[in-house]
Amino acid sequence: MRYWYGILLAVGLLGACSQAPQGVKPQVAVGASVTVEKTAVPEFKRTYRWSMEKKVTDPAGGTLTLAPGQSYLVKYAVSLVGTPTDSDFKVKGTVTIKNTGSVDVLLQALSDTLSTGETVALNCGVSLPYTLPAGQSLSCTYSQDLPNGQSRTNTATVAWSGGGESGTASSQASFTFTTPTEVVDGSVTVADPSATLVNAISGITPEGVISQTYFFERWVKFDLCGEYRVDNTATFTTSDTRTQGSASATVLVNVPCVGGCTLTPGYWKTHSKYGPAPYDDTWAKIGEDTPFYLSGQSYYQVLWTSPSGGNAYYILAFQFIAAKLNVLKGASTTPDVDTALAWAETFFQTYKPSDTLSKALANQAKSYAATLDGYNNGVIGPGHCDQ
Repeated sequence: MRYWYGILLAVGLLGACSQAPQGVKPQVAVGASVTVEKTAVPEFKRTYRWSMEKKVTDPAGGTLTLAPGQSYLVKYAVSLVGTPTDSDFKVKGTVTIKNTGSVDVLLQALSDTLSTGETVALNCGVSLPYTLPAGQSLSCTYSQDLPNGQSRTNTATVAWSGGGESGTASSQASFTFTTPTEVVDGSVTVADPSATLVNAISGITPEGVISQTYFFERWVKFDLCGEYRVDNTATFTTSDTRTQGSASATVLVNVPCVGGCTLTPGYWKTHSKYGPAPYDDTWAKIGEDTPFYLSGQSYYQVLWTSPSGGNAYYILAFQFIAAKLNVLKGASTTPDVDTALAWAETFFQTYKPSDTLSKALANQAKSYAATLDGYNNGVIGPGHCDQ
């Protein structure tokens, strides 16, 4: 009995000695283990090229008829489009190799490639093969220029050995070029000195195209009858390169002449004191026998002289005398008619019928004669009189 008791006691003591003290964990050998972490940050530049267009929205069609002294509020829309061009594509990031095991490992080879075939150069600050101690990390950086904005996947792989083992570890990161890191000329300022800005709207597409519309208005008024051209120009200036552009729109304004009416040279030839038609006393304001500038003839004689051979002097004088009599009779004029009358008077103060004129000068005289002919016949100005 004592024998078996002794054996049981010995076995119990041996079991108690083999148990670890309470609260102390046994050491576990991890061995070799390597992991890889990677980041990929895309960068690119977006440059905008701007175009501008301006149009008249009111009056429709860009033409307007007003009474003398009447005001009208003209409205314009200025549209701008910024078209992007992307460039300078690049991906940057880090590759971190971690020795998560309990033994040193030898990093034998390290590569970083893109899904489109490019090889990425890593800067780790060390040369391979490289011993990475247990629990330590090796951080590498990279910056790779790319030919285009295609989406890619970047894969880093390391081959290692240690603790009687060998293997590879890798990590991937995908990236897409969506938001530019640099924007050039991404906005513009718009100016229209002749008009007032009343509103503006803008928008941008998913592709980055910017659209902007500015609404301007201005008052127009003319006190004298005639045909007027109202030009309005808007300009833009880009935010970075200070590139400028412009666009114009035109409103054609007709202010009908309402004073008096006009008569043709044929009327004035026959209604002088010499007949044969009844006398028009407007002639008394000039005098039929008054010398006509340097011609050596009277007004009446010049009016009855045929412009043989297409003589520009007499072609212009024929219309000039009639137009001058129409104005004296009370017919209103237009700016074009006033210009023609002023030019003709200077011409007659300078030249005689016998002078040789250059082709350019003769053509200019005939051109102003055509303007006065339109006036005398009622095509422009207040219109022709009912005789």
